[in-house]
Formats: sequence, C-alpha cells, structure tokens
Amino acid sequence: MSETDRMHIVIMAGGVGTRLWPVSRRWKPKQFQRLVSERTMLEDTYVRLRPLTSADKVWVVTGAEFLDLARLQLPDVPKRNILGEPVGRGSAPAVALAVARIALAEPEAMVLATAADSYIADPAAYRDYLRLAVQAARSGCMVTLGIVPTRPDTRFGYIKRGEPLEGVTGAYQVERFTEKPDPATAAQYVADGGYYWNMGQFIFQAGSFMEMCARHLPEVAAGARQLAEHERDAGLLARVYQDLPSVSLDYGIAEKEKRMVVVPTALEWTDVGSWRAVKEIAQRRSVPGHHAPNHIALDGEDCFVLSQSDRLIVTIGVKGYVIIDTPDALLIVDEERDQLVREALEEIERRGQGDRL
Repeated sequence: MSETDRMHIVIMAGGVGTRLWPVSRRWKPKQFQRLVSERTMLEDTYVRLRPLTSADKVWVVTGAEFLDLARLQLPDVPKRNILGEPVGRGSAPAVALAVARIALAEPEAMVLATAADSYIADPAAYRDYLRLAVQAARSGCMVTLGIVPTRPDTRFGYIKRGEPLEGVTGAYQVERFTEKPDPATAAQYVADGGYYWNMGQFIFQAGSFMEMCARHLPEVAAGARQLAEHERDAGLLARVYQDLPSVSLDYGIAEKEKRMVVVPTALEWTDVGSWRAVKEIAQRRSVPGHHAPNHIALDGEDCFVLSQSDRLIVTIGVKGYVIIDTPDALLIVDEERDQLVREALEEIERRGQGDRL
C-alpha cells in the first residue's frame, strides 16, 4: 500500500475573490472561473490532485449558494462530499466541517487541506512533495508545504525552519510562523535562508487534526463533530455555524500547534488573489495577451489584457496596465495598484450598482 492509498483531499472553495473583479462575481467567484488555464480553478485543483486518490475521497467545502455550481464542475465527486457552509467562518471551520466526517469513519486516514485558488506549474513534482509530507504526518504531526523564496516578497507569510524531523529526510520541525513582513525584513529572510513562503497547504491524520482542533479551537471541534454525527440536519448546520468563530487554519491551529513540520519545495506556485498574480502567471507561461486575440497594441509594453467580450480593444502608449473586459464592466488598473480594486467595488456599491458585483 502506498502512502497515499487512503488519502482524502479537502478543497476549500469559499470566498468571493473581490480583487479579481469583474471576472470574479458574487454569483460566480474566482474559484469557479477560468483565470489561468482552460479549466476553472476548482477543476484545476481537482485534476492536479486526482492521481493521489479516488473521487469518493475528495471533499469540497464552499458557500451553500455555490453547491450546484461545484457539483456541476466536479461531477465525479459524490454529492454528499460537497459541503455548503450557510455563512463563511474562515478556513479552520471549513476544514473541520469535512475532516470531522472523515475522522468519524477513518480516524487514521491521511488528509490534505488545500485552497482552490492556487497555481502550481508542476503538478507531478507537487504530488511527490505531498507523498513526502504524508510520510512525515504519520507521526501525528501537522505538515505544511513551504516554497523556497526566489525574491523578497511582502505578499506572503513566512515559515522559519527548525531542526530536521527524525526519520524523514526533507522534512523539518517548524520553529515559527511569521506574518507578512515589511520589505527590509523579507530581504533579510531571503538572505538568511531557512525561511519559506507559507503555501497554506496542510497534511495530517484526520483524528490528529480533530485533537488539535479541540485543543486550540474547542468550539469549532465540538460544532464540527456534532454536524458529522447529524449530517442530514440542515437546521442544525445553520444554528451551529451561526455561533462559530471566524478564524483561519493558519492562525487558529498551525501557529499555535507545537507539532508542526514543514517540507520545503522548489515549486513554482502563486496564490491567485489579484490581477497582478494572474498577469505574472500568464507571462511565465509565455501567453502574452492571454485571452484577448481582439487586442491591438501600439507603442506599449508589459500590459495584460483579458477579454470576455467581442469588443475590439486598442491600446496606444499604454505600459504596465491590466485591462479586463467583460460584457458589462471594464477594469483598467496599474498593476502596482491592483489592491485598490476592492475600494472601487465599495464605491460601486455606494452608487447603487451592486448588481454589477
């Protein structure tokens, strides 16, 4: 039996992806959209991980309003494995909702918890790192994957490597997690070595996770166990979720847990959370212009254009911009200021055009 024969995959597919408007919308957020390939991000995540397990061991946690959309995009996954949260409460409750059900039947089963909005260039290498992480997690610890940083970057949290994990070459105890640093600190981390970008990927035994959750987030653990034991009670789901804290898996468990291990990787990875990230991926894949064959550029450079309309787009003397054209909205933004997209949406809401969001 291989290390991943019994592996379960929990895909977190919540959130609305406001910084990727106007493609990401309230009714169809980024994880259900085609942004970096011909498949949606949820479909990409599933295809990337499918060789590690069977479809009946894949779980998706999303908003209740997106259940039909998730089931449509992943028809091979059993309907009972696609779970809808009545209200978003962060990644810790989302993961616990699925893992409590897994642990009820298979407490020793290995589980990967991953977001649906990551870009990973080499799926085969990624799966190899996951197999190593599974070996490390057999001891009852929680394992996370880290990216060897190629540059100082303030967009990511960092993981400080500690002593090697006994018995598993390539895995290390986590000395500490650090928040997103300022530029000088990020440069120091890269110069020092032994620091990795936090990928937000977690591997663990189902039973061990529930023990950690009970230790650090007792309300979440108790609620998730109750829901696992009464999974057909929709009214109970709404009542339990209403009282749960809103907390991330990183902050609620990983940063507090003493039995944390990191597996450093050399993967090309991006958290697809902004148009700048989408542009960077397109450039690395040598896809200038991406989905915009109807774009004509004169005397310009370093622009990214994505079009979902039939309009002809002509740019003259435009440099370093992201242009996103949809049938009912047009976004033009300097990539260095793409964080302001969220503020633009607030203004759209104030002007009474919330239907465009």
